[in-house]
Amino acid sequence: MSDDSEMNRRRFLKATGAATVSIGLAGCGGGDTETESGETATETETESDGGDTGTEAENDGYEPPSSYPYGLNEAKIGEAKRVMEEAGYGPDNNYDLDWLQYQSPAWKEMANTIRARLESAHINMNISDSDFGSLLETTQSGNHEAYTLGWVADYPGAQNFLQLVDPENTIYDAESYTPNGETLFWSEDTKGDEEIRQYVTEQFDRVQNNPGLGDEAQSIRDEATINIERALWDSAALLPVYHTVDQLFWYDRVDYNPPGGMGPSRAKDSISVNSLEGDDVLNGTSSTFSSLDPTASGNTQSGDKVMNMFDAPMNYVNGTTEVESLLVEDYTVSDDLTEYEFTLKEGIQFHGDYGEVTADDVVYSMRRLIESDNSTNTYFPLSVLQIEHETDDDGNVVAETAAVEATGEYTFTISLAAPFGYALEVLAYSAFSVVPEGIVGDIEGYDGDMAWEEFSTSPVGCGPFVFEQWQEGNGGEFRATAFEDYHGKVPDFDLHDAIITDTTALYSYFQNGNADVAGIPTAQYDPELATEESTNEQGQTLGTYGPMSDGTEVNMVSTPSINTYYIGFNMEKVPKPVREAMAYVLTREDFVESVFKGRGEAAYHLVPKQVFPGGAEGYDSNYQE
Repeated sequence: MSDDSEMNRRRFLKATGAATVSIGLAGCGGGDTETESGETATETETESDGGDTGTEAENDGYEPPSSYPYGLNEAKIGEAKRVMEEAGYGPDNNYDLDWLQYQSPAWKEMANTIRARLESAHINMNISDSDFGSLLETTQSGNHEAYTLGWVADYPGAQNFLQLVDPENTIYDAESYTPNGETLFWSEDTKGDEEIRQYVTEQFDRVQNNPGLGDEAQSIRDEATINIERALWDSAALLPVYHTVDQLFWYDRVDYNPPGGMGPSRAKDSISVNSLEGDDVLNGTSSTFSSLDPTASGNTQSGDKVMNMFDAPMNYVNGTTEVESLLVEDYTVSDDLTEYEFTLKEGIQFHGDYGEVTADDVVYSMRRLIESDNSTNTYFPLSVLQIEHETDDDGNVVAETAAVEATGEYTFTISLAAPFGYALEVLAYSAFSVVPEGIVGDIEGYDGDMAWEEFSTSPVGCGPFVFEQWQEGNGGEFRATAFEDYHGKVPDFDLHDAIITDTTALYSYFQNGNADVAGIPTAQYDPELATEESTNEQGQTLGTYGPMSDGTEVNMVSTPSINTYYIGFNMEKVPKPVREAMAYVLTREDFVESVFKGRGEAAYHLVPKQVFPGGAEGYDSNYQE
């Protein structure tokens, strides 16, 4: 770091604050945002070296559509039939389309409606479903045609969503690479227009190559984002369906501070719950999960537990888009956004007898995330952050080459291969949680205090809650106790989650008062019982729900979430006319209201409103233009 590192840090904070203001326009906050130094975020930074300094795209004559071309909430079955017949399909030449989806009654209902509409367009849709893990395994291996998936923001930026449709980032069959997310297989063998594929590639490069925090770089990224969204319509490669509105319900005995748009799995219960009346245990519910190791946590259920038992360097403030220091007390950032230096708080304690958190623990934890065969989250340090590292001839990361270095007992540095403006936000992800050095021997140089299987089911962290018990599967339970030596706000309650997979049983468990805070499954949710009373500065709608069948009324919050659920296609297998036909019969608003019972917003873009250029207004005007 240079002698001007503190000035760099202040400049970085100001620019980050400015980004927060733009997010605020989309409903996640509002007004000027103060930085850690107390200054209002208004300063404009200059463009970083090496980026695209122009605002015009090199499109080689291709122009994407300026508005959504398939009709807004209108089942255009005739148009679907037309594009299929123009492609040579007909009554004696139907296309057999295999549709793979979540195990969800709501998605099944939507799929049956779509199948009935596509029959008139010479498409026979075969519907199958699977659990989330099996669905990912099938799509990542390419054994699929059409499928349903959702993407929850890893950081609140458009690039996080756009990388799902970057052609160069949608092939997941490379050796030594852990796939994560979208699986379009948008290769040169795509059944579609090569000019669109090239155009999207060029536009994503403009997003990725202009990471600066100033107005000029933001303008380039915004223009490229809109161009990609419009070209995506033209390709029909991926069809956004809806953005969820998360709903949580709780009894009056809980003084509750609902998590923000990043979701409950990004919030610690010690912050969300201010107090419990007449009890010292917060009771909740959970579906099944497979691991409590932060490097192997792969869904919101395990992520929620990891968030409570572990701490990462940074943290999203109660699940909002605002990021704050957690394990670190200070940091500096280089002008080119590639060098990060952190200073840990002193005196932070691990659970049990593992002592104080030091920089060596951080380096070990990140090495495990990158090098361990047990890690399923290598995507975040290697593909998102692009931490510098060496690879062998087979593409495997060479041990101890990742550019994460302890420079003192409480200081460490991270070096990135390319500039990235969301590093602090990514370091709030639970995969970067810090564990005691050497506790698991699954990387070179460590024998381990316990086997990975033991650590994965009986973990040790430094978060506000200490692991106590986990009985796997439906009918099991998870328990954790308050950590009295926690370095932050010490909770005055313990945690207990009942693991319930049946939606009827889950609803009965909450309605009977056995859970203090819970969600209500869509199958049991009745929108007629929801009463909206107020909206807070986070864009959350507060109200009540009830009376339920036993006469009970509870509190309710609806929170617009930064996620998108969509229909995707294996681009090497499914012809463009079939994808277009699907787009013509997809009536988003109807499905949100009738199938998902109003618990969402129709999605015409992959990038949600909170991070779309121009916020909600820009989002709506772009597809309605």
